[in-house]
Amino acid sequence: MIKHALSKKSVKVLATITFVFLAVIAFMLLSGTKADAKTIKIKTPAQMRNINWKNKGFGPGNTYKLCNDMDLATDLPGDEYGYVLLTKGKFTIDLNGHTLQSTDSRVTVISNRGANVTIKDSKAKKQSMSHPSIRSYNFGAIEMTKGSLNIKNGYYLGRSDGTNNPVALYVGGGKCVVNGGTFDGEFVGASTAGSGKLYINGGKFIGRYMFALMHFGGGKIKIAKGTFTNTYQSYTIPTFAFGKYNLDGKTFNFNTWLASGAKYSPSLAGTLYWNGQGRTGSNTYISQYPTYSVYGMTQTYPYAVAYTGNSGFEPVTIKVKSSPNPPATKITSLKAKSKALTVKWKKKSKKTSGYQVQYSTSSKFKKPKTVTVKGKNKKSTTLKKLKSGKKYYVRVRTYRSFNATRYYSKWSKVKNRKTK
Repeated sequence: MIKHALSKKSVKVLATITFVFLAVIAFMLLSGTKADAKTIKIKTPAQMRNINWKNKGFGPGNTYKLCNDMDLATDLPGDEYGYVLLTKGKFTIDLNGHTLQSTDSRVTVISNRGANVTIKDSKAKKQSMSHPSIRSYNFGAIEMTKGSLNIKNGYYLGRSDGTNNPVALYVGGGKCVVNGGTFDGEFVGASTAGSGKLYINGGKFIGRYMFALMHFGGGKIKIAKGTFTNTYQSYTIPTFAFGKYNLDGKTFNFNTWLASGAKYSPSLAGTLYWNGQGRTGSNTYISQYPTYSVYGMTQTYPYAVAYTGNSGFEPVTIKVKSSPNPPATKITSLKAKSKALTVKWKKKSKKTSGYQVQYSTSSKFKKPKTVTVKGKNKKSTTLKKLKSGKKYYVRVRTYRSFNATRYYSKWSKVKNRKTK
């Protein structure tokens, strides 16, 4: 009897422990839902300054969403800087239609020193020069010296208190991919230096006193699409500064001095649209070399792309357009095998890096699987480990790796076969 009673008691204790354990696990799962764990609302400057640090309750792996306009220099402890420093891990920052700024004249607003950062503005249509996504007051809006940075949209404003020459975006190292947004710099719209790589697939770049784009002692700039404007009307200031640029896959080296009015080669025919004046298909010209002073710094620059008008000075806008999307392909053969299908398609050589084959047991491609086939000369693959006697729907598309971005064609018409 005693043995039997103790056995029942043991079972009861074990059941209680198990219940408590499962309750704790359930609580952890519910409190760690994707919305809570992945999206953190930022309401104060102190929170934003500390998103890099796990010991502050934040750290990498999250999306940080602004809830209001804020100045990072507000309530600043004496030993801190009024900026966002990111050093390691993956971060996504959603400016959410608000303005993030810093009136701390010592720093940029966001500085990437080795992290994998995505910056976007989910309400970018609200943003403008008077209410930008990010505003600086001395150096720049965004700078990076290491890591990677992907900017999707937004308005980024670099302004100065008169002691420095701010840019909206500075890439001194690492890789930055811009897919959209406006980069409005009092000095330069965007600049590279050192080992920095800037890939532009869209967006607007504005230089108020100097250049829309500039190599500042090095770096690499590749442009697929974009609009580039300088607005300074006291001198014939060019849109692109001295340096080497890749426009729509063509390399232009502007490291040599050319006589005023000289043409450069190769031509940008079909890709350059200059002030909307019907100059498409024409070479652009090198302007004069004015010496001028901005914030007490007097220099003479050789210019790459400039305005050589005859009616005084006026803003210059250059648009670079390309068609990065690869051509579509079609399935030429779909043969059934034992628990497999062999797919063949029409090879595409131009603007193609490889192919994607997608298949599903659903004609609407619910829960599809995708196979990537690298190489433009490939024209077949075998889908293995399929279910026997099952009908599969298959489609193919091409892809192109261009300017640090992957572009896709439309899907081909769907074919279906039943496996053996």
